[in-house]
Formats: sequence, C-alpha cells, structure tokens
Amino acid sequence: METTDYLIIGGGPAGYSASKAIRELDMVKRVVLVTNETHLPYTRVPLTKNYLTGKLDRNHLFLSNKEFYNINKIQVLTGQNVLSLNTGNRTVELEDKQEITFDHLLLAVGGRARKLTISGADLEGIYYLRTLDDCENIKKQIDNHNRVVIIGGGFIGCEIAASFASKGLEAIIIEMGPFLLNMAIDEETSVWITDYFAHHGIKLMMNTTVASFVGVNGRVTGVETKEGKIIPSDFVIVGIGVIPNIELAQQAGLKTEKGIVVNEYLETGANKIYAAGDVARFYCPFYERQLRVEHYDVAVKQGRIAGFNMVGNKQAFTDLPYFFSTMFQLKVMMYGTMSEHNQVVRRGDLNLSKGFIQFYLENDRINGFLAMNRSLEEVKVANSLTLKHPILNNPSMLSDESKDLKTLF
Repeated sequence: METTDYLIIGGGPAGYSASKAIRELDMVKRVVLVTNETHLPYTRVPLTKNYLTGKLDRNHLFLSNKEFYNINKIQVLTGQNVLSLNTGNRTVELEDKQEITFDHLLLAVGGRARKLTISGADLEGIYYLRTLDDCENIKKQIDNHNRVVIIGGGFIGCEIAASFASKGLEAIIIEMGPFLLNMAIDEETSVWITDYFAHHGIKLMMNTTVASFVGVNGRVTGVETKEGKIIPSDFVIVGIGVIPNIELAQQAGLKTEKGIVVNEYLETGANKIYAAGDVARFYCPFYERQLRVEHYDVAVKQGRIAGFNMVGNKQAFTDLPYFFSTMFQLKVMMYGTMSEHNQVVRRGDLNLSKGFIQFYLENDRINGFLAMNRSLEEVKVANSLTLKHPILNNPSMLSDESKDLKTLF
C-alpha cells in the first residue's frame, strides 16, 4: 500500500494549481496527483477555439512539462480512475487495485459532458467536447466534412460554431431556448448576439428540441427534431452542459448538492479533505450563499487556495467568479454572477466596435457585470466598483458615459 502526505485526485487546472501551491510551502512531504486522463494536466480553454482551429500547437496546452513534475517531486499517475474513497482509514482504491493512504486529500475531479440519451445517440460521428482526446477526434472531422450540427447554444456551442465557421464549415446551432446564451445573460443582449451569429453565417434553429439522430451504416447523417424535420449533417457536436463528478464523494458519505459542498476554505465536512474547481459547491462570503462555477479562473484560484490550506496556511476563497470568451470579433468578460438580478444597466450601446458594459443589480447592489469589447482599464474599474458592493441610490448613473466610472461614486 502506498502512502502520501498530499493526495490530489484530478488533473485539471484546480489539481495542478494545488500541487504548485503545496510545493511553494512544502518541498519535503510527498505529493501524488491522480488523473483519469492519459495526459499531464492541461488547459481546456483553447479546445473550443485556437486549438480546434489549428492555430495553437498542442504543446502549449500543457500547464507544465515533465521536467516540472520531476524537479518538484510531484508524482503524477495518469490513466487512473479512483474506484472508492474511505474517509475513515483515509484510503483510496485505484482502478488497477492499487491503494493509497493519505493525510490530506483534494477532490478536484471536475465534471463530464452531459449526454443525450435519445434514439441514435450511439451512432458514429456524434461528439462531445470536454477533453483533449475529444478535441483531437473532432479536429479529424474538419478537413473531411462540410456541414456540422451543434446541439446547444451556450458558450461552448457558440465558441465551437464560430471556430468551425472560421474553417469554412457550414454550422447549424439547434437550441431549445429562444436565443443564444439565454441561460447566461439577459434577453436583450442574447437577442443581439443571436442576430450577430446569424449575420456571420451561422444557421440558427431556436425553440427547437432534438428528438433523435438518424444515420446510415452506423454513422450519423442528420438530426431529427420533435416536429419531425430532418437536419442533414456530416457530423454532430453536443454541448448541453456539464455534470459534476460527485459520485466518489457520495460513496464516501461527503455532503453533496449538485456538487461537493465546501465552505469558504474549500473544506468538506471530513477532516483534511477538500474540494475545488468545477465540482465544488463553495460558500461565497460576498454573496452569502453557495455557488458552483465552471470557469477556468475559479478552478486555478481555488486549487491554489486548497493547496495552501492543505499545508496549513489557511486562506478563504473570496474572489469574484471570472469568465472570458471569444467568438468571432466578440470578446466577452464576465465578473461576479448574473443569475441573481432584478435590474440591468448598460453603459454604451449594443455595438460591436465601441462595445459596452452592463451591470446586473439585485436590490440596487451590483452582483456582476458583462463587458463586451471594452478596455481592460475600464473593466478593472468596474470590477473594483462591484467588489465595493455599495447600495446605489441611482443605479442609472452607471449608464452615463459622459462621466468616468471612477468619479461616479
């Protein structure tokens, strides 16, 4: 039986960031990182964008090379699923039946693509983009095919559609809702972005539900809607969300609620066991409620905090969630949360070249903002204003571009 001081399960940005943080404070005790992927930790951010289109070299995906792990004495076990976790004797069992006993444990197990279980879902040519291997398989389709159907009009679906269009493919997005990104942002902005995508040649089918996949000789040839319409396609991408990998935590008796429940220190209810990244449902002091955020920036920062806490340098995760996306000429940055608001105040018009910032307020307090093609300096001011969390007597002042944001309050 193997023994380690620090055990990290998950090879994404949270797990990697935790291993780096541990080594900043403790270069002596043993660190083991277990990942079910066959690769060293890498970033998923370019998978829907520059790497998918061939603009980024594969080596630039990896967060560090083998030498980094050797120098820092971080043992990485690749291609290993963790079958069970026993919090009593502090042991995990791996797929190869190897057992590892730990002192501190981080669950950075992330999530998996939500699958469609409709008729024809097992046909060849249907892809989900979550991992590097997924992306490699999809890249092989680009040069050999002309038409792709993308199911799901969220950020993943929109980024993929924009990437395919840049490669000359005919892309069709099928979305259950009335507009693109309708689950993430307000209706008026969603309508504007939907029109923008249509203007760029993306074919859109809104308010449409997929009933089944159709195929010939075991390969998909199209998508059938609930109305019985067949949409021909050379291949299909499904991007309908992520399911957090909470099964291991559930089996171990840890508290879960659409994620692994942790406090602001990323601690579970079990001693010296933490969770971070996409799977963590963490307490946010700023909003005074639990959140689960599937953003790269959050995973990196939470992993770092968890690593420090595992060594004994106790810190709380208090940062606002941050997310960015690029689609055609749209450069989107989102801070805070947009899910809880009863007022939206826009600074600037819905305009591509000049851009805009819009603030999402709840009871006259800014909960978050979206910046589209605006300067980084203005974004930093907006972020500072959000962090102050003041009650605004006149929120409409935010829209007055004749006044600098710095001087408004």
